Amino acid sequence: MVGSESAGRSTAKLHYAWFVMVAYGLMMCGTIGSFSVISAQWFYPVSADIGCELSTLTLYTTIEMACMGLAMPLVGSLLTRVKLPVLLTGAVLMEVLATAAMAFYSEPWMWYASSVFIGLGLAATSTVTVTPTMGNWFAKKTGFAIGVVWAIQAMFCAVASPLFAAIIMVIGWRAAYLVLAAVSACLALPAVIFVIRYRPEDVGLLPYGYEETSVRQSRGAAPGVSARTAFRSAPFFLCAGIVTLCQGTACMNAIFPTYAEVVGLGAVVGGLMVSAASLCDIAFNPIAGATSDRFGPTRSMVLWTGITMVSLVVLYFSGSSPAGSCVGAGLNDAMYAITGVGYSTFALSIFGLRDFEKIFSRITCCGYLAASLGIPLMMGIYEATGVFQNVFVFCFVIDIVIIALVLAARKLGKALRWSN
Repeated sequence: MVGSESAGRSTAKLHYAWFVMVAYGLMMCGTIGSFSVISAQWFYPVSADIGCELSTLTLYTTIEMACMGLAMPLVGSLLTRVKLPVLLTGAVLMEVLATAAMAFYSEPWMWYASSVFIGLGLAATSTVTVTPTMGNWFAKKTGFAIGVVWAIQAMFCAVASPLFAAIIMVIGWRAAYLVLAAVSACLALPAVIFVIRYRPEDVGLLPYGYEETSVRQSRGAAPGVSARTAFRSAPFFLCAGIVTLCQGTACMNAIFPTYAEVVGLGAVVGGLMVSAASLCDIAFNPIAGATSDRFGPTRSMVLWTGITMVSLVVLYFSGSSPAGSCVGAGLNDAMYAITGVGYSTFALSIFGLRDFEKIFSRITCCGYLAASLGIPLMMGIYEATGVFQNVFVFCFVIDIVIIALVLAARKLGKALRWSN
């Protein structure tokens, strides 16, 4: 009776799933957005003030990403054992307190220490929990919901990045760290404590888009591949390869300023390229999610990887064109849409919801470990060849490999046996 009553309520007013989606977006603003994107505003003023090289200070981001990747399998195991609000609250507090502590640091190793805790927290407040939670709440429009979560985070970054740059100039980087921590806590904590729940059944509801004839009547009967079967299957390793290659090359925003300086476009154009990519990120994520819902995750992955390849061609031939470079940078955000929603819905379509937490957390672990090496790899290619366009050639070849792996994983995935 509870289920039928809940279904009736859900059709009479806005389904609670949409509130969970928005809350997840706010949580992502106060975690991934704040501590992986906005925090880059501190690199230069901190290194100049404490007297260390940028490469020495920013090593903490590599440590952060590595810890994030290594902790993802643990998060996947805890997700069905610990209540999601408890897990996320602990993760947010770790990130916020570790960032606030940076206001009092004076040596690079101190940032390294904080990065361990931030990385562990980000493992929980990331795609590892976003994808299965949205999968639980949305029987329909799952891809769109995941895309909107990432779009909310992208909008926050587009607004907050220049805002915090100004705050640092006005009150100094130490006080600005405390402001960042406070703003992040205000965004994330109310969302995870009061709104976000892992399953609709936790609040006596059914998923959005639920139908009586649906095979997915509850999370307990969610169809999919068992973790044991998945871990021994070829599609699992192919998906791990896909995520690794996507995350490893999804670092263009971080190297566009260097590219612009190297080819003679200047720092202003480099900044405009980042802005173009950020603006496209707001639109691309929900569109990528809707594309996945409409045409299927496999076709969506091929389409958005193809757009990425087009962007690389535009970038290759736009070394002397500010407008062309900005267009190429904007189109290149297609790869960020893939890392946000693309491979999440693709893996969900292959393995289902049954043990998705365990399966997906191990797949993404590989990807985030690769992401920690992405920027050094791209810079290494440039330094070894002396031509920055070779970075785009390398990524173009990688995109061809990604499409091949997607098609192979989809074909072999059809042989996997789903069960409740």
